[in-house]
Amino acid sequence: MNEFVNVNSWFEQKYKANSSERYFTFKVALNLLIQSESGGPIIVETGTTRFHNDWGAGMSTLLFADYVSHQKFGTVYTVDILPEAMEQCKIVTAEFKDSISYIVEDSISFLKRYTGSEIDLLYLDSLDYPLGGDPTECQEFQLKEFKTIEDKLSPKCVVLLDDNNLPGGGKTKLTKEYLIEKGWTCVLDYQQSVFIRR
Repeated sequence: MNEFVNVNSWFEQKYKANSSERYFTFKVALNLLIQSESGGPIIVETGTTRFHNDWGAGMSTLLFADYVSHQKFGTVYTVDILPEAMEQCKIVTAEFKDSISYIVEDSISFLKRYTGSEIDLLYLDSLDYPLGGDPTECQEFQLKEFKTIEDKLSPKCVVLLDDNNLPGGGKTKLTKEYLIEKGWTCVLDYQQSVFIRR
């Protein structure tokens, strides 16, 4: 565990410089996951890594799969509606393909039919945030994603929401309000927002 949690861990040395905007929220979320004793990790992410070295978008699939590979157990489910995006993700994450289940499907449809083990980390990053536009659609979609999968989360599940620090509340506005209403605790609010159950 300390290999990951402690300062100067392999994760920090490998990803901190590249993933500057999201590094700390990724690290906090994965720190909480590794210390939760939930028996995971089962990680579900909506919205996949779409380009090589696209650190501005987070490279989440690569980071999660590397983490799971180091743990030597667990699965990352990555879901995206675009086949071409998933093909790119497969190229970018080829080193860790044995730790990933690649799903080309609308995220709501996938979450509705999900019957796997309880989810230990849920990462919601579907629909692009419309810079300069109305964020209502992506906000409502993210909330719908969460409500769809809510009863399949493990008791110690970590929820990570992307595109938080943006005008109009980013993608996360409605989901954060719902989580707080439901008694979840916000651990860190930055470019992403990290929540755990109280």
